[in-house]
Amino acid sequence: MGKEHKGKRVRSIQIRTLKNDERGVVLLMTVMIIALLLLLAGLATDFARLYVAREDLQTAVDAAALAGSTQGVRYVTITVGYGHCETCCGLDGCSCCCVCDPPVTLTGPEKKLVEEGGWRRGTCCDRFLGYEARWIEYPSNTTAVANSVLDINWPRFMSPEYGGSKLDSKIDVYSSGPYYPSVVVRAAGMIKTTFLKLAGIQDVSSSRCGQAGTFYSVIRNGWLLGRNSAPQDACW
Repeated sequence: MGKEHKGKRVRSIQIRTLKNDERGVVLLMTVMIIALLLLLAGLATDFARLYVAREDLQTAVDAAALAGSTQGVRYVTITVGYGHCETCCGLDGCSCCCVCDPPVTLTGPEKKLVEEGGWRRGTCCDRFLGYEARWIEYPSNTTAVANSVLDINWPRFMSPEYGGSKLDSKIDVYSSGPYYPSVVVRAAGMIKTTFLKLAGIQDVSSSRCGQAGTFYSVIRNGWLLGRNSAPQDACW
């Protein structure tokens, strides 16, 4: 009876020890699962911030390129004519006889020359004889305008307040060539990571490119050729 009682006590202790071990394993697994879930949540947060920053950066370069392209000014070459007075005398006395001079060409901004009537000189034979050419030119402040819009729309996660920064930006204004007429904005920025630091990744950078063209009705050699085609893609 003594041995039997002693054996029951040993088995009872072993069962309690086994249960305690099982509770320890379950607790350890629970802690590991929670840690893994927190890590995954942190990684998801970092990737979500990177995705938002990339989309915001694309929006920023697109807005900057569009702002630059709207600065484009239509230039034209037009043919006009003027006249002068010559004194003509007859039985009733002398008066001004209007003599129309040979046509001349003028070049300048279309708004000033044509829309505002800047070509007129008030002679006795002012006449508008037609367009010879139309094209786009970008003023000297185009780059500054595009850069200002880029700064205004710069992604918040790539700003110093969030530990990020602007790595680079470049604005190209094309007044000739295959990308004419357009403004191309390229920019790169960096965001600070949170949980990716555990993997040794302190920050992540991203770059984006935006292009916007200026569209107008083309006139060449006096012929109206319709709307200009889209410039070649400079962001490929």
